[in-house]
Amino acid sequence: MEELLRFILILAAIWLFIRRFRRPGTRGGVSRASPENRRPDSIPMLRCARCGVYVPHNDAVSAHGQAFCSRQHAAMGARQ
Repeated sequence: MEELLRFILILAAIWLFIRRFRRPGTRGGVSRASPENRRPDSIPMLRCARCGVYVPHNDAVSAHGQAFCSRQHAAMGARQ
C-alpha cells in the first residue's frame, strides 16, 4: 500500500513539474493563434452580446456599440 502511494506521489510530482515548465500559451503542444500567425484570409469572429454565439465579423449586427448574431437579438439588447 505504501509503495502505491509513493508511486502516485511521484507521478503527481512529474505532472506538476511538466505543467510548471511548459511554455505559456500552449495547450497540448499546439500554440494558440497569435495575430502574426493568423492566416491572411481569416475573418475575425465576434461574440453575440445576447446569446454568446460567435459570428463572422461580416455577418454580425452592430447595435448600441455591441455585436449581435441577428437583428432579433440586437432588438432585445445585451443579456443582463
